[in-house]
Amino acid sequence: MLKNKLPLFCLSIGFILLINTAQAGIYKHVDQNGKVTYSNIPSTNAQRLDLPPIVVMPPSTNSSGIDERIMQRRESMKFEEQRSQLQSKITEEEKRLNEVKDEYKDGVPDRLGSERNYQRYLDRVEHLRQEIQAREKNLSALRSEMQSLTEKKQESTKTTP
Repeated sequence: MLKNKLPLFCLSIGFILLINTAQAGIYKHVDQNGKVTYSNIPSTNAQRLDLPPIVVMPPSTNSSGIDERIMQRRESMKFEEQRSQLQSKITEEEKRLNEVKDEYKDGVPDRLGSERNYQRYLDRVEHLRQEIQAREKNLSALRSEMQSLTEKKQESTKTTP
């Protein structure tokens, strides 16, 4: 018979302790120097504070919108990185093209001291001309790639609600 009452007794003691802790409040005490102390233990000259209850919200179960926003943000960051890399390549290629064009001087570049032989001069002029053509072709390809990347980005933003 005692065995049947022991669990009931423990349960009732636990319930009483739970009620007492649930009623425990927060107390504010200001000492003689003006120092404020907050505690859950009442002390002399302490005021009990009536605080609003804490509301705990369950986590949202609809995470599909979050996943899509994360994916869109990653795509956007990837696009910006690709665009930035392409832009730096275009800037570098334009700079080098301008340097070569300045040296080429519309087909009449200055003759170098090492070019006593006229054929060497003509070979350098031809090399500069070919380099200008290659750099212009590279610039055209880079700009085309930038254009297609921009169009791809615009298409993805149109299809995404």
